Amino acid sequence: MQKKTFLLFSLLLFILLPALALALTPGQKINLFSGKDLDGNTIDMSRLVGKKPVMLVFWASWCPSCREEVPKINKLYEKYRKQGMEFIGINVGYNDSVTKARAFVKKTGMAYPVIFDKRGKISRMFAVQGVPTVFVTDRNGVVRFKNYGLPTMSDSDFRKLLAD
Repeated sequence: MQKKTFLLFSLLLFILLPALALALTPGQKINLFSGKDLDGNTIDMSRLVGKKPVMLVFWASWCPSCREEVPKINKLYEKYRKQGMEFIGINVGYNDSVTKARAFVKKTGMAYPVIFDKRGKISRMFAVQGVPTVFVTDRNGVVRFKNYGLPTMSDSDFRKLLAD
């Protein structure tokens, strides 16, 4: 039994280590990307990095935790966008569709723009392992926070990001 457990653990480690090695962590700079929001407008990170801190929220319409996070992130959006922070939702595209994404946005009242990552390119770029995953970057595109859900950042943390 111990040998089977060891083999299973080894196999999981072999599978997960490459993905974990690629995962962005606080202190690393994000790769720039662009995509179309659900209304067809282009969102280009090269136009934001260097100007604004950004919160990226990776989600899916089938994710119950994502549904619970939307009202909380909407509150952050209402509070901090006026102060210069950008918020972008990114539907991971896995087992999802634009139609389902639109229905989710409407049903939850998601206030921030959403990119539908049809082929998962952006999600792979950020090595997203589950949803919701939230990244907060400073205005230079350096990751300052990463979590599976709502940022546990204080108001002073957000103010510092906006002031830098």
